[in-house]
Amino acid sequence: MANPRSIEVKVGLLILIAIGILTGFIVLMGGMSFQPTYRIFVDFDNPGGIQSGSPVRIAGITVGKIKEIQFRGGVEPQANEQRPALVRMTLAIETRHQEAVRENAVFYVTSQGVLGEQFLAIDPGTRDRPALAENAIVRGLDPPRLDLLLAEGYELLHTTISALRDNRAQIEETFKGLHSTLTSTGEFFDKNRDRLNRIAENVETITIETNELVRAARTRYVDDPQVNRIINNIDHASSAIARDSEPLLRDARTTMANVNRLSSTVGSPEEQRKIKQTIQDVSEIASRAKAAVADAQAVVAHIRTGKGTMGALVMDEQLFDDLQEMARDLKHNPWKFFWRE
Repeated sequence: MANPRSIEVKVGLLILIAIGILTGFIVLMGGMSFQPTYRIFVDFDNPGGIQSGSPVRIAGITVGKIKEIQFRGGVEPQANEQRPALVRMTLAIETRHQEAVRENAVFYVTSQGVLGEQFLAIDPGTRDRPALAENAIVRGLDPPRLDLLLAEGYELLHTTISALRDNRAQIEETFKGLHSTLTSTGEFFDKNRDRLNRIAENVETITIETNELVRAARTRYVDDPQVNRIINNIDHASSAIARDSEPLLRDARTTMANVNRLSSTVGSPEEQRKIKQTIQDVSEIASRAKAAVADAQAVVAHIRTGKGTMGALVMDEQLFDDLQEMARDLKHNPWKFFWRE
């Protein structure tokens, strides 16, 4: 017969082994860690349904957990401060991972799959920034509010349906008017198909003739060597006249002075009057010649710079391009002859 004491010892050992196995199972399944940790505070306006004890992960690896979630809606803001965040999480992160979490790290709530458990994920940040210090307070990214999206979508759908129901008569009238307009337009095009074809043919003919006219005008008034020779000759002639007019006027003045002196001593009063009149006529002709030369030079300058109608026809190549573009537009859009937007 077995010793009662040995049975009690065996039962006690069995219980201790069971407790150890249970403790190890709880530690493994609960993600418990005996590593030293440090604290970080993360503020949210609405972190969703995440709870205290949820894991904190970096690149899918658990590096800590959420120790506490505190509601701070009653905290009054300080002077010149915005409204504080409504929720503050206290994170316990293993100290060995502190160098991985930088000051520009991003904290956000996510989940494993669509229906998996929620956890706090950390995007570590860049190596050019220092490590996040203990007890630092950072701002987290709020998760998307699916409930708010559904509520707003329902409100929008409800408003749309109500508007359609309340304005059913106006909507039916609008569709009837649109149908009538489309029907009338189709009947118009069917009834005037031959006329529209003739209009299109006429527009194409006008386009071809306009292209030929523009090309001929360009050849005649822009690219014609004769026009360039005429302009050059006028320029040279006006320059020569301007160059010779001043000496001519100076000689005319000298001659007039000499004739005046001569007329005051020679001949009768009637002859002196005729001589003076002749001198005045010569002076007036010389002045008019000088003015004509100046006008000719101004005309040539306007033509060379493309000013005025003649200048635009002779020097402005844009005119040819505009006329050609107008002809091309009329060719592709003949409806502009009988329709105004």
